[in-house]
Amino acid sequence: LGRLVNNLSAGLIGEGVRKGDCVVTFLPDAMEIALSYYAILKVGAIHAPLDVRLKGEEVKLIFGDAKPVVVITTSQFQDMFLSMRGEIPSIKSIIVVGEEVKEGCISFNEMKNRASSRVIPVEVEDGDTALYLYTSGTTAKPKGVMVTFANLDWFPKDLHAIWKTNEDDIYMLSLPASHISGPILFNQTIVKGIATSILGAFNPRKWLENVEKNRVTILHFVPPMANALIQLNQFDKYDLSSLRGVALMGAYSTPGLVKEFGEKMGLRRCLQGYGLTETSPLLTLESPDSNAPLGNIGKPLPGKEVKIVDEDGDEVPVGEVGEIVTRGSHVMKGYHNDPEATEEIIKDGWLHTGDLARRDEEGYIYIVGRTQDRINVGGLMVYVSEVEDVLHHHPKIKEVAVVSAPDPKRGERIRAVVALKEGMEATDKEIIDYCREKMADYKVPKEVEFRESLPKTKTGKIARGELAKTNS
Repeated sequence: LGRLVNNLSAGLIGEGVRKGDCVVTFLPDAMEIALSYYAILKVGAIHAPLDVRLKGEEVKLIFGDAKPVVVITTSQFQDMFLSMRGEIPSIKSIIVVGEEVKEGCISFNEMKNRASSRVIPVEVEDGDTALYLYTSGTTAKPKGVMVTFANLDWFPKDLHAIWKTNEDDIYMLSLPASHISGPILFNQTIVKGIATSILGAFNPRKWLENVEKNRVTILHFVPPMANALIQLNQFDKYDLSSLRGVALMGAYSTPGLVKEFGEKMGLRRCLQGYGLTETSPLLTLESPDSNAPLGNIGKPLPGKEVKIVDEDGDEVPVGEVGEIVTRGSHVMKGYHNDPEATEEIIKDGWLHTGDLARRDEEGYIYIVGRTQDRINVGGLMVYVSEVEDVLHHHPKIKEVAVVSAPDPKRGERIRAVVALKEGMEATDKEIIDYCREKMADYKVPKEVEFRESLPKTKTGKIARGELAKTNS
């Protein structure tokens, strides 16, 4: 690994990459993206990993912001980047993984195998930018989160503090490497010696096979992936006994899903954690020996200030709902070239997550929803997560999203978008009657839309923005 990274670092320097330059990777989840990450940071450059599902116009928008000097991609995408050269003058070189390397491009394979003298790592400061991580952008223009070298120090020590990780652990990367999960796991490998198993594009059967084959011990992923595994329901066909820590993160998980997945996997319990790309990422994490009620996301991690506050910024009492805010060296440097967006999220040193939560008497935190995930039904506030919790327990429902729809009398009404389990049938009356038995009338959905599946973001979360657009 060290030899290949050294050769790539020398190659990047040869292509004119210097400290503070941006290098984009447009690669599938495989060894090449890990090698690129190490080589880019070794020369003090800024790594901007992009999801290969992005389209040309989306990429151009990001390139206009990031100003990359080098792009590392595969032969499949080299034509797209060759055509962009005239529009993006910052691009000096295109490095291509694969056998077919067109004129005007450089072979990644030749570069990594070309013997080079030892490259001395460029000295960096804690506050120097290591990554530009571009957010999903399902409802707005993508923002480039500036992650510093100091930010990257947090995840390995956070995980070790709560899960007692060691060199015998094998951590499976289940989410896209272009997500913050990629860099933090690649970094953990170097810092703690914990092996990373790269899953690649998610497929539930492939996920199970990879856990068995590589004896994976710990991992995190998002709720829709857990739902897909439950629907496949082939847990008993694989040896999953190596797993000791599985956490649902990245999106709200209902207590019902947490309980069912843990039972199906044969775990003592499925754990939860919480954080944002902007917070490096973890703010809270459940301990493996936790006996707290299901649905909690753990307690704030050591060394991180986390509060739950009201709209005036005052901390709310135990049991009351407020917004999660945090401050400290785990908070991002800001959004690249977007001071207004940075000022909107970081106020008086506190990063406002936009997530609503409550804290119990023992300090455990429970997510209630997003600040915008409240529906005002005739002056009565309904939390989306509260309605979704009820619907997730319906035996015929595979996945659900609750959104707001305009209502001429009450301003807003509740609409449930539902995907049923395979082979199941249901009517909107059946779903509405089920809800009416379990919650106050004003919280009950007034309409139900059935779909084969719900739209997802590039990181596997339900694309609520896309569902909301259909109601406007």
